[in-house]
Amino acid sequence: MSINNTAFIGIGSNRGNRKENCETAVRIIATNKDTEGIRKSSLYETEAWGEESQNNFINCVAEIKTGKNVFDFFSLLQQTENKIGKKKEGFWGPRNIDIDLLFFGQEIINEPDLKVPHPFLHLRRFVIKPLSEIAPDFIHPTLNQSIKILLKKLTDTKKVLKICY
Repeated sequence: MSINNTAFIGIGSNRGNRKENCETAVRIIATNKDTEGIRKSSLYETEAWGEESQNNFINCVAEIKTGKNVFDFFSLLQQTENKIGKKKEGFWGPRNIDIDLLFFGQEIINEPDLKVPHPFLHLRRFVIKPLSEIAPDFIHPTLNQSIKILLKKLTDTKKVLKICY
């Protein structure tokens, strides 16, 4: 299988060892035979978005080269969450791991269980800030703007503090 697709994922945790949960997710994905070239942003401590009355998250973003198609790659992300023992309360509730598929190349997918690009990514500082660290010039396929422009236009004022490089 040739490694010819580029995906961007968002990883977050606000339960248990938050940093280790995020690092474990990256390690599991990196050891998959159909992935290579993982590039990860710094880790950030971030305020909760959506449901705000919960612990702060640790978040990061990773760029991954893969030979999988988008649906198989999404399945890998779900399997990774399951291996870590994903537990969450409610739609935007606390969780020990959450992995979102942000982009898969320039593909646009609107299926009931999979929407790519992620429909909220351009509204979330905890996604755009780390994404701008590793891919500032990447063009959002439906908004036709770079990540660095989306960061400048962002109205989300939640705290996003870099904690690890």
